[in-house]
Amino acid sequence: MLKYALAGALAILLTACGGAAAPASSPSAASGAPAKPVASAAASTPAKPASSNTPATLKVWDSSTTVGAPLYIAMDRGYLKDEGIEVEPVQINGAFDAQVPPLSTGQLDVGGGTIIPALFNSVGRGLPVRVTAIAAMHTPGRSQLIVARKDLVESGQLKSYADLKGKVLARPAPLGIATIAFEKALEQGGLKSSDVTYLDIPTPDTVTALANKKADVAYMTEPFATQSIEKGFALKWHEMADLVPNHVAAQWAYGSKLISGPPDVGQRFMVALMRGMRDYEDAFGKNKDRAAIVSILVKHTTIKDPALYDKMQAIAEPASGEFPMDTLQEDYDWLKAHGAIQEPAPDLSKVVDQSFVQYALQKLGPYK
Repeated sequence: MLKYALAGALAILLTACGGAAAPASSPSAASGAPAKPVASAAASTPAKPASSNTPATLKVWDSSTTVGAPLYIAMDRGYLKDEGIEVEPVQINGAFDAQVPPLSTGQLDVGGGTIIPALFNSVGRGLPVRVTAIAAMHTPGRSQLIVARKDLVESGQLKSYADLKGKVLARPAPLGIATIAFEKALEQGGLKSSDVTYLDIPTPDTVTALANKKADVAYMTEPFATQSIEKGFALKWHEMADLVPNHVAAQWAYGSKLISGPPDVGQRFMVALMRGMRDYEDAFGKNKDRAAIVSILVKHTTIKDPALYDKMQAIAEPASGEFPMDTLQEDYDWLKAHGAIQEPAPDLSKVVDQSFVQYALQKLGPYK
C-alpha cells in the first residue's frame, strides 16, 4: 500500500478521534442535561445530480482503526463495487494534518481523522479540501474514555473533578479534544490548567505511563483504554461524552479530485460509505449481525482479538447523517482562541460540504 510520510505535522489527537473543540458550557451528559441539537444533512441545499456512473478508482485513507469501519464494510460487502468504485487503501504516517497536502494535490482522494488547524488553514488559503461527513461522535455510552489509575480511585484520592489538583493528565497532544475535555473537567472542579501537569504522549505509550504511575488520568482511545483496564492498573473514570456530549470525534474529508471535479464520484462513494456506517451501527448499536462485522474489523484493523470488541466501548458513528455544525463551530472557535487558526480564516460554511451526505440520504432513505 502506498505510504506518505509528511513531516511538519501539527501535534494533535488520536485516531479516530481527537481535535475537536470546546463544548458549550452546558452540564455534562451524565447530569441528565439534554443533548446538543445536531443539524441533519437532510436540511441542506439539495445535492447536484450525478453527472455519470463512470467507474472510478479512489485513493482512500486507511486508518486501520474502527473509525475506518464503514470503509472496510463497504469494501468487503461490495457496496463500493455496487457504485462502480474501486478503492486503493493508503496508509499515512502521522495524523490528519499529514493528509492535507496530498488531499489538496490529488495524491489522496478521501481522508479522515480529527478536526485540526491545518484543515481550516488550508481552506483559508483556497485549497480544495472539505469536510464531507462526520465519522464518529462522542455520544453518551458510545464515546471514548477517560481512565484513571486504579489505586487513586479505590483509595478515595480521585472522586471528583476537584481531585484533579496536582495530578498528571496524559493527552496525545496540546491541541485537540483531550485538552478541551480536560479544561471542562477542571472548570467543573473549580480548577485552572496551572493546577495540573500535562503529559503529552502517544496513546499507546499511555498504557505504560499509567502502569508506571507516570500519569494519573488519561484520555484514551480503544483498544488502549480497555487494555489498561484489563491489565488491572486503570479504571474507567469518565467517558468523553460526560464533558463533550454529542461532539464530533472524527470526520471524513474529500480532496481536490472529488471537490473540484464532477460530483457523481463523491456522491457514489458516500452512498457506499453510509451503507457501511449503517451496518456498523446495526452491529454495535443494535447488536444485529455483530459477529460478521467484528470479523471484518478483525481483518482490517489492528485489533485482532474478537473478544476485545465485546469489552470495548464502541464509539458512535452518525448513520442517520447527523452533522453537528455547532461542535464544528466550537472546534474552530477554540483553535482560533489558542492561536492555531491563521489568517485569512475561512468561514465554516466553506470548510464543510454537506451535499454528498444529503445525496446519500436521498438515495438510501432515513436510517431506522
